[in-house]
Amino acid sequence: MMGEQPLFSQSFAVFDADQYLVDWTPGFAEEFADAAPLLVQGISAQDIFAACLLPERALDLSWAASGSKPHAFEYINSRQTVSVTQELSVSGCILRFAQSTKTVPQLHPSMLDDSTELLRSTALQISASVRKQREAETARLNELALTDGLTGVANRRYFDEVLNKEWQRCKRSRLPLSVIFVDIDFFKRYNDYYGHNYGDVCLKSIAAALKGCVNRPGDLLARIGGEEFVCLLPETDLAGSEDKAKKLEWAVRSLAIPHAKSGLVPVVTISVGVATVELINGDDAYALVNAADQQLYAAKADGRGCVRSIVFREA
Repeated sequence: MMGEQPLFSQSFAVFDADQYLVDWTPGFAEEFADAAPLLVQGISAQDIFAACLLPERALDLSWAASGSKPHAFEYINSRQTVSVTQELSVSGCILRFAQSTKTVPQLHPSMLDDSTELLRSTALQISASVRKQREAETARLNELALTDGLTGVANRRYFDEVLNKEWQRCKRSRLPLSVIFVDIDFFKRYNDYYGHNYGDVCLKSIAAALKGCVNRPGDLLARIGGEEFVCLLPETDLAGSEDKAKKLEWAVRSLAIPHAKSGLVPVVTISVGVATVELINGDDAYALVNAADQQLYAAKADGRGCVRSIVFREA
């Protein structure tokens, strides 16, 4: 930025565990002058950083996810060398303290301050553009890593991540959590008879039908095996998950995909197992998935194309 820059000697800010701003001093607003008009309680560190032409480490709080205190570092802000220290409080909040230590000299004695700032601003704009491109590419690669390549729904890796997070969240909040396990009936016969190309088309159609039923913001549908899908339903009791499971079964049956080798009905169907934990005490989230899987096998034993459910109680 050109012209006079606000000077500060100390800057202090507190962010919560999710990296949202809780409190700050005037020095923090001066340090991040480009974002000063945006500073309100609840703004994210990412939004503050996005509004500023600053080096990448200036407001990097990603270290907090691991809980390991980072080393102090320095960066240049408005021709000042700024020393930054960060740590976690006992309550889990992120504390950030910055102090300007010295003024950086002009790039060249013959260069006017405005010219220096213009050069600095241009360089930072280029740096910010490169950073944003890199972040977009990283986000794209992360999305690919967490998505099933054939159906476009979440993959097992992402399901496992969300399952553990929702298990702990529902445990803290004393909320129910449900899992629905879905398996396509006689899918091997379908592939053998129609061919794998048609099998892929069938999987895509079923994934789309299931996805259309799993539409709450916190719900998740994932493909975790060849013809197996799983739904995670936070804050959902047994009645709600049973109702959802029946909608899933009907949505697939209503596609009326021909299946001459079904042995059940002449269209593709699914078997569905449901498990709900009403009050979480332990830490084994996958015990709930296994309980839903057991109900899936019960549905298969009872003739397939149906729903079986249970209230899961931890051992």
